[in-house]
Amino acid sequence: MLKSIGILLLTLSINATAQKRLSEGTIVFDVQISNKVKEIQSASLFTQQIKGSHYRDEMVSSIGRSTTIFDIREGSGAILKEYGGQKIMIPMVSEQWEEKLNKLKKLSFSITEEKKIILGFECQKAEASASDGSTYTVFFTQELSSDNKAVDLQFSQLGGFTLEYIVSKENTTVFYTAKSLNFDPVPIQRFDIPASGYRILGFDESGKNK
Repeated sequence: MLKSIGILLLTLSINATAQKRLSEGTIVFDVQISNKVKEIQSASLFTQQIKGSHYRDEMVSSIGRSTTIFDIREGSGAILKEYGGQKIMIPMVSEQWEEKLNKLKKLSFSITEEKKIILGFECQKAEASASDGSTYTVFFTQELSSDNKAVDLQFSQLGGFTLEYIVSKENTTVFYTAKSLNFDPVPIQRFDIPASGYRILGFDESGKNK
């Protein structure tokens, strides 16, 4: 009995030592969007940055830029939209942040035996379907974890760190694949919300909570 407990504790210790913890850093995803009916093929970059309780993501495409900034500790943030000549700011508080994430949190995944290596990390495949007909295929690694669990990156219910995912609905499929990950310090200014230059739009009015 004592020997079994000792082996278990040793295994847990080895896993904990091997796991990298991300308290600050940047992850960049290549994003490919495909639509079979309209024969659309487009590419974007999606960047996520964390620094303690601070979170920022940014989607950049040929038509514009969308940025989300949120401070978990303060419970405040904003979504910034820049398309053409329009610059819109949608302020958020904690309840709206949770509402924004709610759809992904409700997904129930089935973990498969399929694995692949992404950025040097072993990733396992998981699959889920949503009530609106969307399907999700995710590759996540348990070799990485976030120091701040409240900084809720996508599909955190899997207990790992997502490095690739595919979202499909009807004829449109979006592929997200991590192209780089670093643990370099992120300047705190990256999480500042602009004081001017944007038209303010209410969260419910914007429709971005859906």
